[in-house]
Amino acid sequence: MGMNHAYGASVDKTEMINLIAQAVDIVCPVTAIQNRYSMMARWHEKLFPVLEKLNIGFVAFSPLANGLLTTAYHSHAEFEKPGDYRSAMPQFTETGLKENEKFMIWIKQLAEDKNATPAQISLAWMSAKKPYIVPIPGTRKVRRLEENMKASEIKLTHDEVSAIDEMLDQIPMSKVFGGSKITK
Repeated sequence: MGMNHAYGASVDKTEMINLIAQAVDIVCPVTAIQNRYSMMARWHEKLFPVLEKLNIGFVAFSPLANGLLTTAYHSHAEFEKPGDYRSAMPQFTETGLKENEKFMIWIKQLAEDKNATPAQISLAWMSAKKPYIVPIPGTRKVRRLEENMKASEIKLTHDEVSAIDEMLDQIPMSKVFGGSKITK
């Protein structure tokens, strides 16, 4: 519905919550919303109580922070080929990669402890957070698709999810595309 970007200035959140509630009652049932959401982009969690109250699903795009949470990228130079927009994303700048070093070490260790990949841990965490969250990771590689699908086999307990959330609140990480202004 263009409430927070690309359609002019941001509007009052309470007003938009009321608009969603009215849409449910007046126009048509809202069954899901779609927003950027990942371990690095958690600002939409404040919507969760409203989504639960109105029984609305959350489709999470870019759940792997444009691929950063795969831990496969180590240098800004990997994105310097023409047309690769990731070169402008803050998490892929040399500064961003440096800021994320502790985070990448932490998620790799967590994945190793669970006999999983960092991407699988990221997706399993998201799926364990709330039953109405559906991550939609993008990929162009079959092996990544298969890896992402196997995230459903990883079960995290409520305590594990809480511990991950606590770490995410504390561990240093860079800004991430979609939550910060892009500068070139």
